[in-house]
Amino acid sequence: MPLAKGVSHIPYRAWDRAKSFDFFVEVLGFYPQVRGSIIYAGLGDTLVEFMTADPGAEAEAQGERYVLGIEVDNLEETLAMLAEKGVKVVKPIFTPISFWGRQAVIDVPGGPQIALREYRVPDGPHFLDWHPDK
Repeated sequence: MPLAKGVSHIPYRAWDRAKSFDFFVEVLGFYPQVRGSIIYAGLGDTLVEFMTADPGAEAEAQGERYVLGIEVDNLEETLAMLAEKGVKVVKPIFTPISFWGRQAVIDVPGGPQIALREYRVPDGPHFLDWHPDK
């Protein structure tokens, strides 16, 4: 029996915690979970903990890869809805090398970029028979 039960939380270091938190809740649809001075945004059973980034983190994050991936059902539809809200796509839809499906990367106000992932059936987080397409 595994010792780990699930992913409880993921630290997300943002240079503007409030702005990033609002984006996750108001734009992406996470639920707010505020506990004293600790602010989380949840999706399912996993919480994203908004932590303050070190000074200079915004400059260091320019050109870096995303720090978090979020699964979506329809990537085009999601990106269109985000575009209506002024969200910038940093890397347009592409075919990744580690799963069947597609991915795009977006900017997050006040924090590092995140990836949006759309799996192609039968792939998904529990699919064990993945292999590269030929």
